[in-house]
Formats: sequence, structure tokens, C-alpha cells
Amino acid sequence: MKRLLLSAVAVSLVLAVVGILASHPGDTSTNVSGGTFRAYLTSEPGNLDPARGVDVNESSVQAKLYNGLVRYDEQMKLVGDLAESWEAQSDGMTFLFKLRPNVKFHNGQTLTSADVIFSFERLLDPATKSPRTWVLEKVLGAKERLQGLASNVAGLSAPDEMTVKITLAEPFSPFLSLLTMPSCYILPSGSAAEIASKRFFEKPVGTGPFQMVGRERDSYVRLAAFPEYFAQKPQVGVLELRIIPESLKAEMEFESGNLDLLQLHPSNYERFSGRPEFAGRIHDVPAMSVVYVGFNNQKPPFNDARVRRALNMLIDRQAIIKAVLQGRGIPARGSIPPGISGWSDKLAGYSYNPKKALALLEEAGYTRKRPLTFDLFQKSSQAAFEITRLLQGELKKHGVIVNLRPMEWSALKDSIDKGEATSFYLSWFGDYPDGENFLTPLFHSKNWGSGGNRARYKNENVDSMLTAAMRIQDADKRARAYEEVNRIVVEEAPWLYLWYANESYILGPQVETMSFSPLFSVDKGLTMKLAR
Repeated sequence: MKRLLLSAVAVSLVLAVVGILASHPGDTSTNVSGGTFRAYLTSEPGNLDPARGVDVNESSVQAKLYNGLVRYDEQMKLVGDLAESWEAQSDGMTFLFKLRPNVKFHNGQTLTSADVIFSFERLLDPATKSPRTWVLEKVLGAKERLQGLASNVAGLSAPDEMTVKITLAEPFSPFLSLLTMPSCYILPSGSAAEIASKRFFEKPVGTGPFQMVGRERDSYVRLAAFPEYFAQKPQVGVLELRIIPESLKAEMEFESGNLDLLQLHPSNYERFSGRPEFAGRIHDVPAMSVVYVGFNNQKPPFNDARVRRALNMLIDRQAIIKAVLQGRGIPARGSIPPGISGWSDKLAGYSYNPKKALALLEEAGYTRKRPLTFDLFQKSSQAAFEITRLLQGELKKHGVIVNLRPMEWSALKDSIDKGEATSFYLSWFGDYPDGENFLTPLFHSKNWGSGGNRARYKNENVDSMLTAAMRIQDADKRARAYEEVNRIVVEEAPWLYLWYANESYILGPQVETMSFSPLFSVDKGLTMKLAR
């Protein structure tokens, strides 16, 4: 509990420094300044179906189009979203949600409990083929529905038009946090036929603060403020998101005045931070994420834990953070970032130790004459190359040959999810501030592939411990359980753990204020305001 509180304080400080705070649901202020805020995405948000989207770009767009029953606010406090209130009964398995009245979808349909039931039933429908069914798998009857043994989910019901009742099969502490995930965003049941045909998601309809008014794949997504949004109104009239995979092109567009926001990387951070005209416009956000190289634990050479441990000891994380990231990062000791339940400063992780690493490689059958050689799959972008080429060079010093395999993002995801990639450079952004979200999706064997466990790590003891931890109601006891799981996983080194890094952004001169959050789903596009 204390660790989570520290995280919330850090977030509050960031928001206070950067700009205005978004109001809580219920503030229906019509303070709309208008104008167009011009930002960009690093890849096409190919899937705007909440049940099927799996990456940050997709989810960040979804957060502006849709709402869930509950959400995390800017202080990482769980608050109502479409639900104005909720009640958890003493058994820890039954939840009643009272919906806000007169909430409108972008097509004019009024929200009722039928839309919630429809959306959750759809997530668990085998025909949907959602990679995120684990989000609701603890609901009573979910497993039977997923196995095709039932036509509906027993634990989902609507006592009346404005009330949703959810019953779990067993107590599950993180359940409300899971409901904040994009997978649990609500769709209009009146559009069921269009949703089934998937035409709906070319121009999707939600209840969010923005509605889609234009889209050209691999070019842009254009969103306009929804005038009937039930909570705080956006302060810009239009949000234009261009698709710009290359960071160098994004930088050129920003410098030319065609973008209002630019994400900074190691290659350009120092140059922008040293320019007087950008003083006070660069914002470092403590991202709730971990950067890593994943190993396919089921394929040679990474089905050998000695190889995985050795590579963890051949990278000097602290030196890279100092020299390349300008000190804006912390060496990763595991998958759980500092400030999140389950993180422990007692976990040492892997330190730079070439002598011990080379001994492990020799024990596994690799020497200078018979070097360890493998392909590292990555996104084809300058930002990714900045790190992967560095890792390639560092490992080469120790006789390890790394062949870089750059790919377009959707092809990369497909290769990883199918288990074709032997190793891959990725990052994991938390969906909610709980250690469970940095362990269960990533390392439980039920989540192989697109479910989150892209390393295809399997440890039956870890599976059992994670399942048991979810039933623990006491927050401190559950945190200790996650600490132990994290320790076991780190010892087996399914990843090459790199660092927990800040995200850095620079705002253009026409932006008066904007707030950032380490939790991407918090950003509903409400805090950006353009100068008059």
C-alpha cells in the first residue's frame, strides 16, 4: 500500500508541474478553447476494437473514444467512469455498479446496462478471439463461455437498465483494476450487427470525449470533441494524430511547426534541452513501464537458462543509462518498476559481470571459436535502432554475435506472437498500478503469445503462486507474494532486463498547457489547451 501511495505522489507532482489537472467525472464544464492539437502515433492503430487491441498506440486512441465502468484518475485513484458508484459486497465476489444517467454514445444511443453486458459477453465470446479474455476470466461462468459450454456468462446480469451486477467465481483482489483496462471499454449494443462484421471499427462509436471524424490508414486519425460528453469537455476542438513511424521525420515536422508535441529520445534530448526557446517545455514523465529484450524460452539457444543469465550479465546497464539516456532511467532488477506493489530494493537483479557470464556461456557450449549467435527482432525505427545497435556492439565485445531483424510493427507483433522470433526488443507499459499487471500477463503460461507472455516462459510453480496471490485481500501480504514471484522469475531470466526509463516530451509554442501521466489509459485528451 505504501509503495502505491508513493507512485501516486510522484504522478501528482508531474501533473502539477506540467499543467492543469483534469476534473473528475461529473464536471460538465463547457470550457472548450477550440483549435486543432496536432500529435502523432509511431504506428498505425490497426485495431480499435477494445476486445482485440494489444498495443499502446491502439489503446491510447481507444481511451479517447470509449469509457469503462471505472478508471484511474490523474492521482492514480480508482474513480467512477460510466459507473457513478459501485458497491463491493462482503464476500469479495459480488459487485453492483450504478450507471450514470443520460450518457450518450456518439451515434445518439443512450447508455444502459445492456451495453455493458453486451460488451463483456462479447469479450468472452470465443468467436471474438480476444487475446485479453484473462481480464474477465474470474467472472462466474467465464470459463464455460470461453470453452463453448454456455451461451452466456452466468456472473453477468442487469437487475435494471441502470444497474450492472458482476459475480466472480472466487475472490479476486485486482478485479476493479482490471475493469479500467481498454479491453473493458463499453460498446453500443444497438450496433451489434456492425460490430460483428468489424465494419464498425473503421469509424467506431463510443461514449468518449472524442469521436472519430476522419481516418486514412497509415496516414492519420482525426478526432473531434464530442459535445454531449458526460464529464469534463475537451479544451481543443480537434485532435489530429498522424502516423509517423520514424522519429527523425517526427522531429522535422515538429521543428517545421507541423506538430504540437514531440517525444524525445537519447539522440535528440540533449540538443533540444539546450535550446533556450524550449526552456520549460520539456517534460520528463516517470513511465510505468519496463524496457527489455525478450527471449523465446522454448527455442534454442534461449531454452537454456544459463544463456539467458549470461546475457543479463554482459550488459552494463548503469553505464548505458548514464552515457546514452543522460541518466534518465533506472537499471531494471525485474519486470516490476519502483513504486508498484511487488517491487523490492532487496532484489539485486543482474549486475555487469563478464567473467561469470562467459563462464556460463562456456558451460552451455559457446566460446570465441563457437560464438553464441542469434537474431534480435525489433521495430524498424530510429528510436529502436539507437538501443539495439548499442546492445549489438556491447555483446560483440564479448564474442556474442547479434543479427538485427528490423520489421514493420504489425509484422513484428505477428512474428513474436506466433513464437517465430527468437529474441525481441520491446517494452511493457502497465495497464494499472499493481504488481499483478507486471507479472500475470507477462509470465503466466496461460498468456503465451498475444496474451502478454511473449517470452513463452513456463513455470508451474509461478503459475500457482500468481493464482494464489490474486485471492489475497490484504494488500501488504499480496505485495510480498508478488515480491517472491518476481524473485523466482528473475532468477530464471526469461528476459534481458534493461531499464525503467522516463518518457520525455516537448511541447510546441502554441500549446498553453498539457498534463502527462505514466498510465496511458488516463490520457483522454482533456488536458491539452492551445494558446489563444
